[in-house]
Amino acid sequence: MASIIKADLIFINGNVITMNELSPEANAIAVKNGSVLYVGETEDVLTLKGEQTEVVDLQGKTIMPGFVESHTHTTGYGNNLLQVDCRPAQTPSIDDILAKVKDAVEATPEGEWIRGWGWDDSRLAEKRNPTRWDLDKVAPNHPVFLKRTCGHVAVGNSKALEISGITKDTPDPDGGHIQLDKETGEPTGILQELAQGLVSLPKLTKEDVARGLKLAQKDYAKWGITTLHDMSTQKIDMEVFQMLKEQNELTVRVRPWIWAMAQRDRAGLLDEMITLGLHSNLGGDMVKIQGMKFMLDGSVGGRTAATAEPYEDDDSKGILYYDKEHVAPYMKRALEAGLRVAIHGIGERAIDVALESFKEAHQAVDISKMRNRIEHCGLPTEDHLKTMKELNMIAASSIGFIYHLGDSYIRNLGPERMKRVYPQKTFKEYGIVAPGNSDLPVTDGNPWLGIYAAVNRKTVSGQVTDTVQNISVYDAIKAYTVDAAYSSFEEDTLGIIKENAKADLMIVSDNPFEIDTEALKDITVEATYLGGKKVHG
Repeated sequence: MASIIKADLIFINGNVITMNELSPEANAIAVKNGSVLYVGETEDVLTLKGEQTEVVDLQGKTIMPGFVESHTHTTGYGNNLLQVDCRPAQTPSIDDILAKVKDAVEATPEGEWIRGWGWDDSRLAEKRNPTRWDLDKVAPNHPVFLKRTCGHVAVGNSKALEISGITKDTPDPDGGHIQLDKETGEPTGILQELAQGLVSLPKLTKEDVARGLKLAQKDYAKWGITTLHDMSTQKIDMEVFQMLKEQNELTVRVRPWIWAMAQRDRAGLLDEMITLGLHSNLGGDMVKIQGMKFMLDGSVGGRTAATAEPYEDDDSKGILYYDKEHVAPYMKRALEAGLRVAIHGIGERAIDVALESFKEAHQAVDISKMRNRIEHCGLPTEDHLKTMKELNMIAASSIGFIYHLGDSYIRNLGPERMKRVYPQKTFKEYGIVAPGNSDLPVTDGNPWLGIYAAVNRKTVSGQVTDTVQNISVYDAIKAYTVDAAYSSFEEDTLGIIKENAKADLMIVSDNPFEIDTEALKDITVEATYLGGKKVHG
């Protein structure tokens, strides 16, 4: 094979996992102008080597497509990196959380807010939520607001409640709950779902968001993520994405889903998007608008997902934000304007409302080719699956929850319901595309942990969640590559290695098809390339 065209970059002597079913194996790749020029044998690829060509000898290492993260909160994670880190690895007990908050108090002027994230009662030594009274011990004069790992529950101290005017007489907002002490009737500091919006938090500046995003990008690159779907995009986020792109500082492709309705501390942007005539797939290779994001319920870990049956040892069925009559008109307007819809639905009641709303919109506009999405799609029924297939919908399945949050799911749902939680095998049987995700910062953003969970159906503690929804290693990787790229109509250019696809690549420590499945979670990314340029390693 001879050519006058010379590659900018070639990889030789490797094990290439292409994720291209028409040509699954190769040992070399040539890259030109940010795209794949040729995939094949080392002997052939070397004919594309010129004087300026960079050569990477893989020496048998495995190279594969960069991951496409189908559901993450990019700037939210970045903002968290600027706050108190209360994740289980850092704070295994409430005392550890208090020690972290105390450190922040000592470094923060009195009266200024202290924010944190990541605590998980199911993994705390005390097996309970922290309360306002816990936080008051170390922060009597600073307002403190700490979000649970799921983002659907938070705790504030007495100063935070005082500043926000939250008392025992404050009514629950629609779609939210202020937890009260059973004996005194006073707020415990625990705020569920939309009740978090009652807290008077200071607004972040564009500089704050940019600083956090630059930190977050390093982690995405470390995990081999080269494209991400940002699932709660606000105006300030879009401004920062564009700013970093123009400054050539954006090191991951961003696919924003714009926040549709005013909830919590987020502005609803549906009206503005329609007025401006903005639509799905507007943008370029680095930043491309996907559609509108809606939200219907909470989380299983926080017992706020809107389930059909009560949680274990409880009479609660979670919180449903809206009924169909409220949300369906908004969804219909978005779809009629050419804006695809992704709607958060974990519990059965939330998925019910989502699908009934989609069916109503389908009567006015054909949505069957739009690739609309149910986010998480945690507990779908057979009827739900049939409807999703009929409307060619995507299940943006949070497989990563199985690993990180599975212990709390088992405790809250019981063994029978676990057989249909994030049902990857069943999705495949119905022909429903189900890209995997972590919902970072809800869980760790490393896709290999989600892949491990999809194959083994095991939690971080080693518990088996079920033995019916396991899928193959290939299908699990596909959920984080080609299937996730399908969600943005980019399955021919992202998450795949073939000619003319983007040269978004990663070199990994092990061949996932040759190691024991228990070792999948231990795979590391040695180098990441975005458009042929190294961004990690």
